[in-house]
Amino acid sequence: MSSVLSLLKTARIVFKHYSRSFCIGFLTILLPATALSETIYVDDQPVDVQVARSETEQQRGLQGVRHLEKNQGMLFVFHPARQVCMWMKDVPIDLDVGFFNDKGQLIAVRHMKAQTENTHCSPRPIAWALEMNAGWFQEKHLTEGARLRLN
Repeated sequence: MSSVLSLLKTARIVFKHYSRSFCIGFLTILLPATALSETIYVDDQPVDVQVARSETEQQRGLQGVRHLEKNQGMLFVFHPARQVCMWMKDVPIDLDVGFFNDKGQLIAVRHMKAQTENTHCSPRPIAWALEMNAGWFQEKHLTEGARLRLN
């Protein structure tokens, strides 16, 4: 919530000093990065996620994010389901990615090291990928077959 308030304060300053077209462009760039989170569940574990639906949001992913709270992550949506590869360019923290098929079942978890360009691919077509802090899936005892539940 504080990031949204900060964005609104910044927007007010920008609107006061710059042209309308510049301000609209400025907000278009910032709003996807500060979108409000949604709560989803993996089995009984609640997760606050930012959702990456568009290609632009998916390409940006968690680039530049230096910290995620304990149950915070990013959910990538792929419809129709397809095989997907992820990478960690410009992501300064280690992450795990869980790949979920079109039935919402976890089919694989991959560990991804920060600031690398190695690809981490789903073994089969998926509908969702969930990026979380490194070790989160193991800590929560979430293995293949765990269920993703959207609100």
